[in-house]
Amino acid sequence: FFLRNVPFAYSKMVPDYIMSPSRCALFLSCKYHNLYPNYIHRRIAELKTDFTLRILLVLVDVEDNANTLLFLNKLAVVNNLTLLLAWSAEEAARYLETFKAFDGKDASSIQKREQTNFVDQMADVVCSVRSVNKTDSAQLLTQFGSFRAIVAASMDELSLCQGMGEKKVKRLHDAFHKPFSSRAAAKRRKQVTETTTPVVEGSTATSTAEDLDLTNSIAIFTCHMHA
Repeated sequence: FFLRNVPFAYSKMVPDYIMSPSRCALFLSCKYHNLYPNYIHRRIAELKTDFTLRILLVLVDVEDNANTLLFLNKLAVVNNLTLLLAWSAEEAARYLETFKAFDGKDASSIQKREQTNFVDQMADVVCSVRSVNKTDSAQLLTQFGSFRAIVAASMDELSLCQGMGEKKVKRLHDAFHKPFSSRAAAKRRKQVTETTTPVVEGSTATSTAEDLDLTNSIAIFTCHMHA
């Protein structure tokens, strides 16, 4: 038997497993379901509404499983079940143990810790850019001295920082200077164009919109850092 890390006891009950007074699980293998398709319907009907969290733990033990899993997924949605898939008996046991181990605990144990110092907050913001890591964040802060200076730096200036390759520089620069939404950027440009005095050349209006995009990007990153 694969339940080893939590205490358990055998008892006559409707579900296959009871992890807490409000959590239970039904176990089903795909192979058994293909042989006896009505079995799971009867088990769900017997379960009624006695539990808040009702898990359908499915052991995927057949190769051709697409249609079976599609059916079980729909069945779970209709009957207010949470579908969990396991590809081995050991994996299924780990799921059950985890539910039992976290019984009565709130979400704080798995939530991300809020950073309190500037260096960690800086790393959170900069590392949200793909491929930029904490080492890069420390190097940038050492090189430029402040977040404002990093945002205002050109691509050539960013590339002088150790460890910042061409792709990292472009992604970081784009994150600071490109609008987050192309639709919103187009709308802002239209508003700026309508409210500004018409000019012969369109360069002034375009420049104003781009400055607005940069300001908004910096504001968003600054708010993220001090949240």
